Amino acid sequence: MQPDSSQGCFSVYYLVLMYSLIRYFWRICTLILVFCAAYITTFVVFPYFDRRLPFFPAVLLGYGVLAYVLLPLVARFWNVVFKSDHIPRYAITPDGWPADPVNIAIVSKNKTHFVRVMRQAGWYTADKATVRNSLREAWAIIADKPYPTAPFSALYLFGRHFDLGFQQATTASGSPRRRHHVRFWRLDKPTKQDKKGHYRYWLQRFRHILLRRGHVWIGAAIEDSAIRGIRWRNLQLTHQNSSDHEAERDYIIRTLETINAVAKTETINDGEPFVMRGQNLGTTFIVTGKITVITLR
Repeated sequence: MQPDSSQGCFSVYYLVLMYSLIRYFWRICTLILVFCAAYITTFVVFPYFDRRLPFFPAVLLGYGVLAYVLLPLVARFWNVVFKSDHIPRYAITPDGWPADPVNIAIVSKNKTHFVRVMRQAGWYTADKATVRNSLREAWAIIADKPYPTAPFSALYLFGRHFDLGFQQATTASGSPRRRHHVRFWRLDKPTKQDKKGHYRYWLQRFRHILLRRGHVWIGAAIEDSAIRGIRWRNLQLTHQNSSDHEAERDYIIRTLETINAVAKTETINDGEPFVMRGQNLGTTFIVTGKITVITLR
């Protein structure tokens, strides 16, 4: 007796249909949460502050509640339901959104060697993003004051926070309003958080380099070009980023070549080219599928 293939096809079609309906349902739920956040901000939060404060501070506080409390909660809800399964060729935000493309790798003897060479090339190590340091950075941006070791926002690769961050201010005052900057993650043994196999992905590409018994630092370098960026997922104010991330990578290499710190330069393939949207409205990156690897002397 032959199996009824029509019943099998109908079952697959039914499962696909149910899966699509569930996804649409959760998208509608997310959209409803966004409208709820906007409603709470407009008709509850802002009137509350408006009765007690002048108009402009009330608007700022209402915006702060929306952008830094309510919309981040909605974003976390979205990422709990639709778990990100991104390829490990770009770093992500703490709530799983695409951020900066990976575009450089540096090989050093150890961490001390790496930091020493970067400092000799004119790069400052970023401070930890504590409340105090973040407030100091905000004041340096507002008052256009120098803060050469200003902290970076958290980005993740291999399921963990970046290990080292370096920067150079591009303003005459030394303010972090505009700066060259790069985050690095050491290619190390996977952690419990690396559930997507990102370590194995990069290990395959750097295995021949690891045989030299060096430390491999995988970096995502972009330029902060101004303080007028808006994050599309939660409307938070942030730095505007230059879309030409490869120019930023090349700048880092030039600073290392200037002090004669480069022993070897090579290029490895990390996949097919693609276009990705960054954190900010209007910012897109072209990921060419090639990583420049610098071995330090």
